[in-house]
Amino acid sequence: MTRSFMLGVSLLVVETVIVLVCFGQQPSPSPSPSASPAKLGEQIDTNKFDEPMPLQPIERFDGRTALKNPRLLAAGQAEIQMTLRNWTIPNRQRIERFPEQGFLIVQVRSGEDVYTVIDGQRQKRTVEEFFTVPSGSNLSIETGNDTVVLQTMAIKTSK
Repeated sequence: MTRSFMLGVSLLVVETVIVLVCFGQQPSPSPSPSASPAKLGEQIDTNKFDEPMPLQPIERFDGRTALKNPRLLAAGQAEIQMTLRNWTIPNRQRIERFPEQGFLIVQVRSGEDVYTVIDGQRQKRTVEEFFTVPSGSNLSIETGNDTVVLQTMAIKTSK
């Protein structure tokens, strides 16, 4: 009898704690059922993004190299500048214009909830995915509820 009484009281206490924890949590904002990815010309919901934070990349390599391509030699573009950087972008950020310049080779190193907009084309990206951004194109990045790490290789002609 005492054993079953103690078991009942213990279960009551555990259930009370679970209920209190559930009520104490704030629900995460969920998109409305009619929400769809932003298309060219559509307004983007700015409430889903936090205040912009400054990006501080970690530079892994910065150097020049000469190419032995006859066409590039004739055009005076035989030397290129290559820069390899890691960019950590916090969650809930929208970067209107990514600061890296030149032809970009980008790899999503981590982060499950990231979208890129390259010249108006919005696309969801996945971890370990590679993509390129042509020189002179506008790259925008949107992060959801996950911090994203991008590794970029920027290639520019040396002047």
